[in-house]
Amino acid sequence: MKKFVRTCAVVAAVAPAMHAAHAQSSITIFGTADGGVRYQTNANAAGGNKVFMGSNGWNSSNKIDIAGSENLGGGMEAHFLLENGFNLATGALDNTTNTLFQRQSFVGIKGGWGALDMGRQYTISHDFISDYDPFHFNYTSLIPLTQASSGTRFSNDLKYTGEFGNFKFELENSFGEAAGNFNNGSARGVGLQYYAGDLTVGASYNRRFVQVGATFRNENYYLTGAAYKFGNFALSGGYMIDTIEMPANIANTVTRNIFGGASYSFSDRVKLTGGFYKTAVSTDRAQSKNMSIVGLDYYLSKRTKLYVEADYNKYRRAVVTTLNTVGVGHQMAYTMGINHRF
Repeated sequence: MKKFVRTCAVVAAVAPAMHAAHAQSSITIFGTADGGVRYQTNANAAGGNKVFMGSNGWNSSNKIDIAGSENLGGGMEAHFLLENGFNLATGALDNTTNTLFQRQSFVGIKGGWGALDMGRQYTISHDFISDYDPFHFNYTSLIPLTQASSGTRFSNDLKYTGEFGNFKFELENSFGEAAGNFNNGSARGVGLQYYAGDLTVGASYNRRFVQVGATFRNENYYLTGAAYKFGNFALSGGYMIDTIEMPANIANTVTRNIFGGASYSFSDRVKLTGGFYKTAVSTDRAQSKNMSIVGLDYYLSKRTKLYVEADYNKYRRAVVTTLNTVGVGHQMAYTMGINHRF
């Protein structure tokens, strides 16, 4: 009887703590809905103009996120994120593979030592470029930095993120899962970022083993960048070089991206941003592409804004290639739309 009473007392003492811990679990649904209309010159080889709607978002991608976390006590937290992209005009999935959570899907744990996440997630270079890009990865379908972020996302990825004073350190390994060869299809990366008040500087490196034809090739990716903010004015930029190593009798494929720009907030409602992006590919017959873009945001609230932008693309050579998809010398375009975060 005494043992039973002691057991009941222990349960009565522990139950409130267990209930409190359980109450600190949470699930949140959020995302972005972005719709706009775009006018573009030289939209085909004949020089025809085009007016069309950005079903997948112009200022930002349309997406819906399901995120959850649980307080484990002792400064520890478990969390997950499932992120799906969608076509605003039709409601279809925003990908060609019919994958539900093609943007991100990972689970992890976090503590004073940092965070460890497993699943499909953004690359380290994508994490860092977001700080260096003047638009902070807005207009991702227009500017070249999404494609330049070492694959954008890695599947089967194990990523560590740690913050130590003014430094942020990231380390990742994406498993290729190829039988008989640990490297094929895999990727590894490391990055270090330094924060000193309004100044951010950093660099990252990724090594991937990508399939070119029937053979896997080494790909080396380097990124460095900086950002500085003083008052309502912000300045940022960076440099990237990506090299796919080919056999001795074939030239390596080298892609370089140089980018930079500035923004100014006139008030809490009005922000003007301008940027320049130069992409050069050694094996592309168009050789290079220069893009200048200016965007103006007007915030109706903290979650909803109207935007307009103008961009100009100049190609080194007017030939149809991967870099110059319609083979024209230049293109001018204007976009206007509405962006809502929920």
